[in-house]
Amino acid sequence: MNYEIHTKDRIFGEFFRVDRVEVTHDCFNGPPMKVRRYHLERPEVVAVLLENRDRGTCVMVEQFRYSSTKTGDGWTTEVIGGLIDPGESPQDCGVRESMEETGYQVKELQHWTSFYASVGVSDELIHLYYGEVGDADKMELGGGLAHEHEDLRVLEVPFTDLLDQIKQGKLTDSKSIVALQWLAIKKLEGLK
Repeated sequence: MNYEIHTKDRIFGEFFRVDRVEVTHDCFNGPPMKVRRYHLERPEVVAVLLENRDRGTCVMVEQFRYSSTKTGDGWTTEVIGGLIDPGESPQDCGVRESMEETGYQVKELQHWTSFYASVGVSDELIHLYYGEVGDADKMELGGGLAHEHEDLRVLEVPFTDLLDQIKQGKLTDSKSIVALQWLAIKKLEGLK
């Protein structure tokens, strides 16, 4: 299967970069097709699911996300996450973001998977990590960085409660759903 890009025009280029692309691609059922597509270029990000082994909880953050006001009140519960700084490894970003957002000093993170948040329109790649912490690892309050306009509330929620929130449609952040479902699989594997 092949494709050929004919034109690529940047139509917006501030925090988000949007391109209009004309491309011809091979088709599974018929001759090649020429189409116009719009592409959202985004930096790579890290998502971290922390479990507090002392409390038996998952460490989450709650924050205002304007985009979620379409179907909710604007506040979302999420796993830890953030943009990877230039020259920074995804794992180092996960350690840094864990401290900034939750105040937990993470000693070790395990990479679970990487996935596209919305492959139909964006190249945003999310690197998903898992880590365990204890009460003694809490070094700061967390809550995000003021100069990045972050205002986060740190939550410690039992894993089963988070699964119930997914089932009830209350937890709607895609990276968090992927992370919690991944943990559910790992926990089931541990029962075998």
